[in-house]
Amino acid sequence: MSKNRPPIIPAGAWPRRMTADLAAGYCGESSVEAFLKRVGTDYPQPRVCEGRRRLWLKDDLDRAILPPELAPATDIAADL
Repeated sequence: MSKNRPPIIPAGAWPRRMTADLAAGYCGESSVEAFLKRVGTDYPQPRVCEGRRRLWLKDDLDRAILPPELAPATDIAADL
């Protein structure tokens, strides 16, 4: 029997780089496994991949979960 790991929702601010359990909580998924199933389709691949270490960037997740009508036309940070 497979056990689903719960997502983590931190007290305070969300970190800029997140492990799968934090990213799952940030995206509102019911479990880490549910989040990982949607990686590569609805959610981006992790930005940091070092051995077993996988980290998602908050900005990447924001773009994935932001409704298209609210998405900015240009990336303001790229202009800086």
